[in-house]
Amino acid sequence: MQNDPYAPPSANVHPGSNAGNSQISQAVLHQLAGTKPWVRFFSVIMFVGAGFMLLGAVGLLIAGSVLATSSSNPMFAGGMGFAIAGLYAVMSIVYIFPALKLWKYASHIGALLMTGSETDLVAALGQQRSFWKFVGILVLAMFALYFVAVIAMVVFGGFAAMNARH
Repeated sequence: MQNDPYAPPSANVHPGSNAGNSQISQAVLHQLAGTKPWVRFFSVIMFVGAGFMLLGAVGLLIAGSVLATSSSNPMFAGGMGFAIAGLYAVMSIVYIFPALKLWKYASHIGALLMTGSETDLVAALGQQRSFWKFVGILVLAMFALYFVAVIAMVVFGGFAAMNARH
């Protein structure tokens, strides 16, 4: 056991635990053992971020319902607060999926370190692949939304310019 409180977290790698089960090297197990605490950390951070987004959505809903009748705040009077709250709620739900994938990835790494089984390695890598697939699809969706937003701004700007002349 280490006595240094500033040392990075470490995982228990059982040398010889994979003897006879597969051909997984100790170097692979050591690298995955060093990855596991960071994967778990980012998973927890994503869960906390999703929770804060959900709290923000609830706060915007409360503020929107209180300020909706106020004419002094046009943003909430027009229902924009409710729309932003809905967006925050959807974003918090979207954050949960990759956080779960990272959590499962770290759990499968832990199982691999205990058993040394190739089945656990395949399961861990499957969760990692699933995480990156989700993130890739999300990035493509964001690029598509940005493209649509830019086109909408150009069209809106064109209509605004045409109406300004008349």
